[in-house]
Amino acid sequence: MSTVGIIVNPNAGKDIRRLVTPATHTSDVTKVGIVRRAIIAAAEAGATRILLMPDRHRLAERAAKGLGLDGKDGRCSVEMVDEPLSGSRFDTIAAARRFWKEQVGAVIALGGDGTSRDVALGWPDAPLIAISTGTNNVFPSAIDGTSAGAAAALVAAGHVDITVVARRSKSVTVRIDDVVVDGDEERPVSRDDLALVDLAVIDAQFVGARAVRDPNTVRAVVAAVATPASTGLSSIAGRVHPVDRWDNTGVLIRLGPGARRVRVPLAPGSFTTLDIAEVRPLALGESVEMEGKCVLAFDGERDVPVSERGRVTIRVEKSGPLLIDVAATLVIAARERRFDENRPTLDGHDADGGPHGH
Repeated sequence: MSTVGIIVNPNAGKDIRRLVTPATHTSDVTKVGIVRRAIIAAAEAGATRILLMPDRHRLAERAAKGLGLDGKDGRCSVEMVDEPLSGSRFDTIAAARRFWKEQVGAVIALGGDGTSRDVALGWPDAPLIAISTGTNNVFPSAIDGTSAGAAAALVAAGHVDITVVARRSKSVTVRIDDVVVDGDEERPVSRDDLALVDLAVIDAQFVGARAVRDPNTVRAVVAAVATPASTGLSSIAGRVHPVDRWDNTGVLIRLGPGARRVRVPLAPGSFTTLDIAEVRPLALGESVEMEGKCVLAFDGERDVPVSERGRVTIRVEKSGPLLIDVAATLVIAARERRFDENRPTLDGHDADGGPHGH
């Protein structure tokens, strides 16, 4: 059975930055259209089962409505996975974990950097096609749903070898060692976490709003991917020391008085000047340690508070999801004449255009 999983994050691209900057908005209607095209193309390209993550906006359900893909007569089946909904990022994490359990052959995820990170938290080795519909879109790419669905099905069905068209992405791995005070008792706590693009150390007391809006609070950034064409925290490193997503390096940027002052777009269409105190390239696996009270922002979103007695160990590693190259997948399929097969399509006609069965 060749199974494709699809995750659409209804909250992607709807944070406060939409209100205070001229950021692009990806509407629910647009997301539904992308998912619908992905479903149709995946069924066309040989998927026998498509699993959809439920969401409180019912985007996936609306996308599948009326397609008649119920698994009867040998047709592809579309199923909503049975998972409780929280209306938060934990729905994405749970869906990715469920897809892992269901042995999904390829995952399509609609969202921004944070959505891709949540997929990786739920399934570290996910074979992933990440479609950008978020505010920060450094990790995902602008991919048409039709192409994404076809590529996902070709890989899931084994028609195109995943080892040929997928590459292991980098991640920023984080180890947090801290102390929790419970009444008169202190106990040590540790946790592991990750980012797919960058980790920022923020001078703050509480997590508060997830988006990082005040550039003066940014203490340091460790980036696995740093492109001058991006916006957000990764643009700090991108405009000082660019790092490609496939380079075997990362970079550490410490902010503060120094020899350089750089203009960066911390939000779409919104620029600020930052003082750069240190720029240090990082080899894969090289450790960076931070101590003291702060909030950690993963892929542009504040998430984890650290106490004054906490210690954070950060590394850039090749431990992210397997990113599927959609274009390369489709080229291989075309060269092997995968699109020439004479089989029924969704409209009841053979692939050559004639009515099926005549």
